[in-house]
Amino acid sequence: MIKNYLKVAWRNLVRSKAHTSINIAGLSVGVACSLLILLWVQNELSIDAFHKNSSRLFAVYERQYYDHKVHGTYNTPGPAADEFKKVIPEVQYAANYGFNGLNTFQAGNKILKLEGNAAGADYFKMFSYPLLQGNAQNALNTPVSIAISRKMAEEFYGSPQVAMGKTIRMDNSKNLTITAVFENIPANVSERFEFLTNWKVFSDNNTWVLDWGNQGPSTFIVLKPGADPALVEKKIVHFADSYQHITNRKTATFIVDFGLQRFSDKYLHDNFEEGKLSGGRIEYVRLFSIVAIFILLIACINFMNLTTARSVKRAREIGVRKVVGALRSSLIWQFISELLLITAISVIISLALLVILLPLFNQVTQKQIALPFDQPAFWLKLAAITLITGFISGSYPALFLSSFNPVKVLKGTLKLESGTTIFRKGLVVFQFVLSVILITGTIIISKQMNYIQSKNLGYDRENLVYIPLEGDLIPKYGVFKQEALRILH
Repeated sequence: MIKNYLKVAWRNLVRSKAHTSINIAGLSVGVACSLLILLWVQNELSIDAFHKNSSRLFAVYERQYYDHKVHGTYNTPGPAADEFKKVIPEVQYAANYGFNGLNTFQAGNKILKLEGNAAGADYFKMFSYPLLQGNAQNALNTPVSIAISRKMAEEFYGSPQVAMGKTIRMDNSKNLTITAVFENIPANVSERFEFLTNWKVFSDNNTWVLDWGNQGPSTFIVLKPGADPALVEKKIVHFADSYQHITNRKTATFIVDFGLQRFSDKYLHDNFEEGKLSGGRIEYVRLFSIVAIFILLIACINFMNLTTARSVKRAREIGVRKVVGALRSSLIWQFISELLLITAISVIISLALLVILLPLFNQVTQKQIALPFDQPAFWLKLAAITLITGFISGSYPALFLSSFNPVKVLKGTLKLESGTTIFRKGLVVFQFVLSVILITGTIIISKQMNYIQSKNLGYDRENLVYIPLEGDLIPKYGVFKQEALRILH
């Protein structure tokens, strides 16, 4: 039966080449656009979600009370991580993270500028970054330890194995020993780095960060298995009071409270309103998910209208089928099989469009999204999208076409009911409303981006150069300035 349905469906599609081509083209573009957006959404949802300790891994955030206002931030006092681990028994691991930025490294005659950070000794015990050389226990356990990426190891030494144990000079001021080499950071990570130094590399040269009154690094903790995050949060909420010598919170001018957020949620929920976590990039994820659904819905409605518009040309076929004994249910499945076949062809074409458009899409979104053809889950989702799209776009035409009265059809007296006409007009209006909303939103966003990029900021951006002061340049700024002025004049 199914084979017969598909055979008849294919004959009908071939017989109406122009109509079929228009239907397939419209649906293919709609599906391709929706899949591009959904791939971006899936990528956003996957950020930082792969760590083995994900259910016990938390970021500490801070609420600051001063000037009758409440401010939220992920910047915390430098000593917080060590104190949490000492004082709160439910905390298994704790680590600071932050500050190094762009640094200059030298090994032999090779000098490179790379981006990285300082981190506490527990960092690799907490986060699931694969270590090619060394182990999580010793990766950052001394003040002169440095863990570097595979890329950095290959740039300086040719391979991770050769790099292990070597000495590398940082900012021409400190020699560090390579105690671990980690795999290059994957694309679905919010915090990217080529190296990590022990936290003391930074704190020894910036003692202000050890003051509980100053805020600077991020603090991450891993709770022991079975620990209750809500109970731990209650323990840390006023944790800073004793260290800041606050005895009366009502009279204090500056108060700090701590809170916990699951680390896997931090990337998408990092916005603060009056000291409370409120939204973030998750708003964009929701918005674009709705846009993807709207685009697919527009394509389905267009498909319905084009199919029902040709109903008169199929009327005699339906009348003859009913006269010779065809049941309405068999006609419905016949039409749905035709429309599912068109949908399947459209999805295949949309995949080809994805392959062509994805590099440009990655360039626009600054992502590294790849089509997961090797993942069974992708094909299951694609099959689900095909079936859902096929049934949504094909259900109404199938019900509509199969409802024709065979006597009226064969007598040539078939007239469409007013309710059917109103419904079709309603679909057209709804389709155009969605299209106008999407087009208007796109134009507004485009104009806003152009305004931001072309706004006159009061200086000539074309001839302005930013040179960060680092390494030997800091104490020799005067010499550098004089030499730069001499060259310019």
